[in-house]
Amino acid sequence: MIVVILAFFGLSFLLAANRPTSFVIFYVLASTKFLGFVDPAQFIVGGIELGYFVLNIIAIFSIFFKKNWVELPENSFGIILLITVMIVYGILRPILNEFSSVKQAFIASKDVWNYAIFIYLIVYYDNLDLKVIISVIKWLGIYLAANYFVYLIVPNIIPPFYYNATHVRTFFPTYISLSIFLYLIEVKMFKLKDLKIYSLILFQFLGIVLAGHSSLTIMTGGCIILYLFVFDENLALKSDVIIKFFGFLLFGISLALIFINGLYDSIVSDVNAFINSEDLALKTRDLYNKFRWDAINKQKVFGHGYIHQSSKFMNQFKLSGTSAYMERFTVIDSGYVDLLIKFGYLGASLIVIVLNKYFFLGFYPKYKNHITLAMSSFLLQYILISYTWSVYTFIHGIVPAGLAFYIILMYKDINTLENEIKLI
Repeated sequence: MIVVILAFFGLSFLLAANRPTSFVIFYVLASTKFLGFVDPAQFIVGGIELGYFVLNIIAIFSIFFKKNWVELPENSFGIILLITVMIVYGILRPILNEFSSVKQAFIASKDVWNYAIFIYLIVYYDNLDLKVIISVIKWLGIYLAANYFVYLIVPNIIPPFYYNATHVRTFFPTYISLSIFLYLIEVKMFKLKDLKIYSLILFQFLGIVLAGHSSLTIMTGGCIILYLFVFDENLALKSDVIIKFFGFLLFGISLALIFINGLYDSIVSDVNAFINSEDLALKTRDLYNKFRWDAINKQKVFGHGYIHQSSKFMNQFKLSGTSAYMERFTVIDSGYVDLLIKFGYLGASLIVIVLNKYFFLGFYPKYKNHITLAMSSFLLQYILISYTWSVYTFIHGIVPAGLAFYIILMYKDINTLENEIKLI
């Protein structure tokens, strides 16, 4: 195992310092557990998982090996500063409060280090072959979606790190969503009627459906509609389409309430249960997150930083040993709760606002084109998905967001369709 670990780190460094495009592809594949066959999270030394953490350290360290440094792209410095503050603040806060040792704080910070890919992409922006990276993302989306279909037919051939006996869990269906939007660019730009393109988009969307992440499914579908139908060929909002959509929606809801027996009473009951916190799913989530909310209320404004589950601070809370989910603050299926624990209401608000300021550049008239609008439409999902999935603080959201943001940076200055055709 030591030989494999050393080979992994050695190859990572060689690629990061000398072959930026290959390193980005290597990094993306590593985040997918190398398509389900090799899991860097199993690279453990002294009881500490080093795979992804060291990979991120290499990504940051290798920026000092860049030759012919040039000015960083516009709209990139602010996001680098935000990432730096997130890492430094999150590590220092529990140490200064004497809640955690230095080692524990660093270990607890490992997930946020995935933002290293943002810094690497920004620094090496002029050395990367974006066409190759886009091609890989498209291929990856199809591959990940295929795993869900294959499971329905021949489950035994699913890659070992995606196969969970009763279901498939690929790493990650967010890549499928990103791939869909890259294909949609071709449809939107060139008004394609190619059955192959539409089939690939449908195939991948059904893969997301089979993945079982309802928030991702709903938001991907909604943002597809936004990108394709709410903006015209000049990328201006179609106010008539919006009015017609909501008109038909209101008409359809009215018919449903009139002709479907018991629907109105059922909706009223569900709404009352939600308002009064009687909904079973919400009550369960509240129960599981109670000790997290207790922690948030102790430091509402500034949060606690990165708290390790073995730190003495955790002794203040009543925890359940029934699962790892109930033994630590880190929570993957309540993104905003995770942000609030780490950074408090002030920090979490600033992080979400600043990130989305950059993520939504494609909606700004100055930078809007078919490509940037598609990427910003993809990133728009994160606002609502983060309610049920920690896309701002875990690798499954961070890496696809980094790739989408990099594409925005590269294509935000395109002014003519002719140039677009040459680049995409």
